[in-house]
Amino acid sequence: MKLSLLALSFTSGTITLLGLGLNITKVNAQTTFPFETIYKTQSTTREIAPNITEVTVLGETENAPYGLNKLESMSYIKLDPDTGLSTFVPDATEFGLENLPSLKDVISTDGEDKLIGTSSGSAITNLENLTVTIDGTIDITDGAGRFQGATGSLNLSENLQISPDPNAPLVGDAVVSGSFTVPQKVPEAGNTATLFGIEIIGAGLLLHKRD
Repeated sequence: MKLSLLALSFTSGTITLLGLGLNITKVNAQTTFPFETIYKTQSTTREIAPNITEVTVLGETENAPYGLNKLESMSYIKLDPDTGLSTFVPDATEFGLENLPSLKDVISTDGEDKLIGTSSGSAITNLENLTVTIDGTIDITDGAGRFQGATGSLNLSENLQISPDPNAPLVGDAVVSGSFTVPQKVPEAGNTATLFGIEIIGAGLLLHKRD
């Protein structure tokens, strides 16, 4: 009987399986995690060029799915003074600025579990009502802990209240909703069955030798 990529040896009444490059191949399955929550946020800005600012958003909630109760979002915002429309992106080169780091979003638990991504979208400022309305997307590109390798897209909508104090942060409610997927590695059924079959054959050969 010819066994490919396998050697069988008998020593002192025992059987040894010597694998020659035999591996259990992993196949990827995905688990989908629906997500929706509202973060209480505070936003601060730092001007880095005319009509361009770097914004940092910190948010918290007590009831996010999977314990992802913390939000930290950073992006670059460019204001069109004629329309009051702002555009926010993670990469400042889109606004013609070089040598600035790409910014990220992190949605995390109190432990090691987190989602990592980038946010982009638009914002409209209403100076009469002192409000900012944001509509955007958080693209999940990775994660950590049990969410390592996560991908997905979350919708972001937020209403901010502008304080009369120019040094005070903007406060608001950020609604984040959508879903993300996490790859789950499982043994390939065919190879597992093959390996189990080889073990059974080996045991049979050993019993035959003893007889």
